[in-house]
Amino acid sequence: MTSAAQKAMNDKTARGRLEMLLAANFEGQDLFVTLTYRDADLPAKRAEAVKNVRKFLKQLRAHRRARGQELKYVYTTEDKHGEGRLHHHIVINATERDIETIRSLWPYGDMVEIEYVGARDYEDLARYMTKESVEGRPVGAQMWTRSRNLEQPIVETCFVSDDTALAAPSDCTVLEREERVTGYGSYSYIKYRVPPWRRQQIRHQRAGIEDKPGPLYLT
Repeated sequence: MTSAAQKAMNDKTARGRLEMLLAANFEGQDLFVTLTYRDADLPAKRAEAVKNVRKFLKQLRAHRRARGQELKYVYTTEDKHGEGRLHHHIVINATERDIETIRSLWPYGDMVEIEYVGARDYEDLARYMTKESVEGRPVGAQMWTRSRNLEQPIVETCFVSDDTALAAPSDCTVLEREERVTGYGSYSYIKYRVPPWRRQQIRHQRAGIEDKPGPLYLT
């Protein structure tokens, strides 16, 4: 395998990890926020921009903590595409009056773009947040930064007989399906999203074993 092919495979694997991380921790009503800078406050260096977004998240965490609310997030910082201006993409769990609070805590730009996570598919969101990391990530640099309180997705695997047809449960949404024959054999693959109510049911069933959320994606 060439170095380019290996990098492409590594990037795809990383995007898949982010996709599952987002799906396991954020719902459709949570927020996808883009923070930009006005000319006068545009940082000269990436490190300065990272310092700004960390300060923003620290203030938002303090604001919520005072109200007994939790802050969960994943963010990326970009500057390689479009006009080449530094900006930040953040996925944040939502609480009441978030839009006003978020805008008031970001003093560096006049435009704060906010949309619901549900407006995008998790895969599309992960790809969008890592597009610059894939194109020009320094060796060893992480593709995103996450809060420590995020739950790790639970991955379940099992073997099935050759005559078993893979199918998603009737109440789940199929996201991807593939069947392929190679020189080494054949395989089938299906990815689907478990609805929130069923995911909560899975969590309750596992409560006595492991107090973690069930996976949003099962294969």
